Amino acid sequence: MIEVRGLRKSFNGIEVLKGIDLTAHKGEVIALIGGSGSGKSTTLRCLNLLEVPHEVTKLELLGEPVALNPDRHGQLSVADRRHLRGLRSRLAMVFQNFNLWPHMTLEENVMEVPVQVLGQPRAEARDTAHRLLERVGLLDKREAYPDWLSGGQQQRGAIARALATEPEVLLFDEPTSALDPELVGEVLSVMKGLAEEGRTMIIVTHEMQFAADVADRVIFLDNGVIAEQGTAQQIFQSPKNERLQQFIRAIN
Repeated sequence: MIEVRGLRKSFNGIEVLKGIDLTAHKGEVIALIGGSGSGKSTTLRCLNLLEVPHEVTKLELLGEPVALNPDRHGQLSVADRRHLRGLRSRLAMVFQNFNLWPHMTLEENVMEVPVQVLGQPRAEARDTAHRLLERVGLLDKREAYPDWLSGGQQQRGAIARALATEPEVLLFDEPTSALDPELVGEVLSVMKGLAEEGRTMIIVTHEMQFAADVADRVIFLDNGVIAEQGTAQQIFQSPKNERLQQFIRAIN
């Protein structure tokens, strides 16, 4: 579903990603873990090209190569923006801070992309929105605006919006980091249900027990490189990398 080789990314001359190789197979749940500044979110944002790599040997999304062309300064940019828009409808992302449109109701938020981008009839999009809002336990809140909702409700609404395009891959960028502790569980419960459905998911998370419960593979990033990866049991119970060992001791 996703294959990237030699992914490098710099900001203001500081190299944040230093040659990431990552493959995600159909139906696989991958958790990206690591300390602050390790490159987790940047990796995720490069996968759907919200951030364009400075260098990459291979980038395939959903089995399709993505061409990146250098400009006259040597900076890469996406060669075919229309192709990218099509891929993004199949590669949905859920952000830390919900990113719901504040002037739209929850129902309208879920309907927007299917109607405006995919050309879906409004009646069909509304039926889909109702089904997805029921799936995340928010059908009774469909006419509410984001500001009327708790953080956990907003994030569940954001997940419903991400599902509205029937994506083949779901990317989650620390979806519970902006939530009060008592609201974390309701979001993780929805995500666990999605994992149990066999969806392909890549999750940046600091919720280690959740990663251990749902991930087929856990990847530990440290200082812009993949320091270790394996099953949840391998990573959390018998880590080999010294930095990973320190990380696990610090969170336990």
